[in-house]
Amino acid sequence: MNPALKRLYDWSPVPVQNFLLGAFSSSLNRGRYRGRFAEFRTLLEQSQWWDAPRMRAWQEERLRAVLTHAYEQVPYYRESFRAVGYDPARFRGLDDLALLPVLERDVVKHRAADLRSRAAPRLTEGHTSGTTGSPITLFYDPDMIAMNYAVMDRQYRWAGLRMGRDGDRAAVLRGNVIVPLEQKRPPFWRRNRAMNQAIFSTFHLSPQNLPAYLGALREFRPAVLDGYPSSLYVLAKLLLNLGERLPLRAAITSSETLYDFQRQAIESAFACRVFDYYAAAERVVFSVECDRHEGHHLCEEYGVTEFVGPDGTGVPDGTEGDMLGTTLHNLGMPLIRYRTTDRGARKTAACSCGRGLPLTEDVTTKAEDVLRLRDGRLISPSVLTHPFKPLDSIEGSQLVQTDLDRLLVRIVPGGRFSEADRAHLARELKARLGDDMRIDIEVVDELPRTSRGKFKWVVNQVGTGL
Repeated sequence: MNPALKRLYDWSPVPVQNFLLGAFSSSLNRGRYRGRFAEFRTLLEQSQWWDAPRMRAWQEERLRAVLTHAYEQVPYYRESFRAVGYDPARFRGLDDLALLPVLERDVVKHRAADLRSRAAPRLTEGHTSGTTGSPITLFYDPDMIAMNYAVMDRQYRWAGLRMGRDGDRAAVLRGNVIVPLEQKRPPFWRRNRAMNQAIFSTFHLSPQNLPAYLGALREFRPAVLDGYPSSLYVLAKLLLNLGERLPLRAAITSSETLYDFQRQAIESAFACRVFDYYAAAERVVFSVECDRHEGHHLCEEYGVTEFVGPDGTGVPDGTEGDMLGTTLHNLGMPLIRYRTTDRGARKTAACSCGRGLPLTEDVTTKAEDVLRLRDGRLISPSVLTHPFKPLDSIEGSQLVQTDLDRLLVRIVPGGRFSEADRAHLARELKARLGDDMRIDIEVVDELPRTSRGKFKWVVNQVGTGL
């Protein structure tokens, strides 16, 4: 939303804001759901059932086009390809990627102009969230935008849902600043009729406001909740504490790590399954859950994903490594062997759903969220969820590592947080981190979020050494 329209929105009464929100969404939809969207949607319906050789052949055809375009039209790649003696005219297949240098985040940040195609059509500007430092600026061409939303559309269909104006009602809880931050009374939500959505502010979630949120949800009667895991978890905990349920058909989560305790609470409170997806803002990796929930299917039509060790060479299936992503669509600013901030692994087993798309482990080990202990061990956040599971007296929590031997635990109590609960947390966390880890527990009224409304459960302030 441009600054002038945003000022008009901020000063308008709620009915006008709802109209403006729908009009703005309609303008975005012209880029998202037109162009090649229908073509990609048809492709994705078919390609999910392809076997590995057929998918590899299709990827290689797309990769050849991307590498050729990059060499001919993108200054950075002409320079880097020549530096390693690579000529796309002698393209042999996916194995060629191993001949190319890894593209680091700092290069994208400081050489964005040289990464843009000289023959690019109209580009759309985007940004990463900045969770690993300062955000970087990115550019997407129309095909990339259409493919991105075709993959999202497929994920909705895997969850038994339909997107769009004529689709299922969706309640959205993301980082949208659609309500003034200083507002103290409801409504803390707005209607987007262009997508049949009610968009709820994540900046006003508090124990005092949550009953109003639940009242609005019951009135709207959504089929699906779509949002940050932490936001859906807060709503779920309130319902569970009240002994109530709000049955839905599905919950869609993304943008944060989805922890087991969050999934369990959301599925219990809303009597539905959670369909989580992982999507990098750089538009190089996209993975989603199907209805079997045996892992995340890697959307190989979207990009080529590699899992590599510290030296940039591939690791065996089942072994965790850094995730590298290569676009198969974004010729406007092609990212080739881009090192994401995340780590993951390709599963050795196939999904029982029969789709040919491989499975990956959950991405839960972002570099900034891994704890580093004095003895050099790196601790994934997933193993730290267990001490919290038996405690019903906690509404929210956050772990902040302030030193190699100190962990600050912030607790928002949802009931009577007792000394026994405090002792349980300290004991169980020490059991996982070692007796030399000092556990400081602080009871707070609310937990900090980023400027975009995102929440980090584990914050590492000492670095990981990765």
